[in-house]
Amino acid sequence: MTVPSLRDRQASLARTAIFEALVAHLERGDADEVPMEDLAQEAGVSRRTLYRYFPTRAALLADAAEWIRDEVLQLPVDIGDEGITASFRAAAERVADRPELARALLRTTTGRSLRSDYRRARVDVIRGALQREVPGLPRRDLDRAAPVLSYLCSSSAWITVQDESGLGARDAQAAVAWAIDTLLAQLRDSVPVPKRGGKR
Repeated sequence: MTVPSLRDRQASLARTAIFEALVAHLERGDADEVPMEDLAQEAGVSRRTLYRYFPTRAALLADAAEWIRDEVLQLPVDIGDEGITASFRAAAERVADRPELARALLRTTTGRSLRSDYRRARVDVIRGALQREVPGLPRRDLDRAAPVLSYLCSSSAWITVQDESGLGARDAQAAVAWAIDTLLAQLRDSVPVPKRGGKR
């Protein structure tokens, strides 16, 4: 096993401190206005160090997006054998533990930028999972259902349900999970059962 060098460990600590400063601003609701220099100061690194790691704000957001997804929220992109509904439930539970961050990722320019690559990847993953869960689904239905499921499987769906209905986070998530299950059941029922061959 290779031990990271002191320089690599210091770089990792500095980058993490910068990401943590950005998350703090997201949760306070002012991430769109915070200058890069303020992030450097709050992270305890020099302006020069910050720009060495992140030459532009876009570069910072690209790396921060991955860190937030993997380290803070622990959201996998892929959907495994657990299926679409279980994947949604697990992700929603993790996101619900950071409500201010969840809302900032939806409602700020910085947050939407952080989510963009993840959302695009999830659309493709959910489409593939739908094909596995409902084999034989006609292309037209797949093209309609995949984007709807992609929306339902996002924090946008349950947070909107929560805000507009007055439900608590867990109940809003349960309502969206029910909608996912209902749509999947309807799609399964719509797929014709292949006819068996004649009697032998």
